[in-house]
Amino acid sequence: MNVLVRYCNMLAAWVVLLHLLSRGSVTGDGLSASMAAMGSAAFFLSGRVLAAVERWWIQRRRDRRAEAVLLQLLSGVDDVPPRFAVYLRPFSVTGRLTVINRRWRGLPFMPAYFAHEAEMEFERVLAAALSPDLPLIALGRPGEAIGAGRIAVTDAAWRTMFQQLIKHACWIVMILSDQGETRWEVQQLVAQQRLGKTVFIMPPVLKHGSIDLPGYWRQVRIGVAPDGVCLPAYTPAGQAFRLGPGGRFYRSRYLHRMGVAALRRTLAGLTTERPR
Repeated sequence: MNVLVRYCNMLAAWVVLLHLLSRGSVTGDGLSASMAAMGSAAFFLSGRVLAAVERWWIQRRRDRRAEAVLLQLLSGVDDVPPRFAVYLRPFSVTGRLTVINRRWRGLPFMPAYFAHEAEMEFERVLAAALSPDLPLIALGRPGEAIGAGRIAVTDAAWRTMFQQLIKHACWIVMILSDQGETRWEVQQLVAQQRLGKTVFIMPPVLKHGSIDLPGYWRQVRIGVAPDGVCLPAYTPAGQAFRLGPGGRFYRSRYLHRMGVAALRRTLAGLTTERPR
């Protein structure tokens, strides 16, 4: 599917380029402006539709895999629980934490320029950065975002589901908040001694967006301190970090580059061992 998207976008660019090159033709056999515009638009729209279908299909598979993981946990049929990672975040950040897409590059008539968005949501990069055998799972509404596989759950049952997920997860990835349900989740991680397998994300400063991240982090840092969580001060580059016993700082990596490959290396460097 991705190959078809690239070809459609490349053809859209080359139709325009062919029109520009043929304008100087003495024979007058080149593409007219209207034909070039219609042809380019048709190829470009086809590429966008195919890209949207591909994202929808990938996310649908992730949602189904998340449901299968939950059913396996609740059934208790297997002695060995499935491997997965849990994504915890305040719902207010869904769709609002965007990063520069490192795969978006090239000249306007090259396929790489059109085949990728200029920006991507962080959750989408995170889901792609994890190993294929370690799916990223989150509670929420299926289809609300591209990234972690969503598990639909009622308001009455979400705390029970949360407890099951953090108990059996290989790793927990969390964007912190000192408000509402996310604050309660932080308290549960501390009370159940799950901080050792949690990777916390300090988002980098956004070039576009309505979140004042330095101010947000300052508030969160003060808010969760009474819960026994000692957060590092904010850095514009952002960090992925872990906490050790007693909620004290253990290790971190700066998020200078937020591409899939760079984030994969960052997570691998942070999860080599558990704090003692």
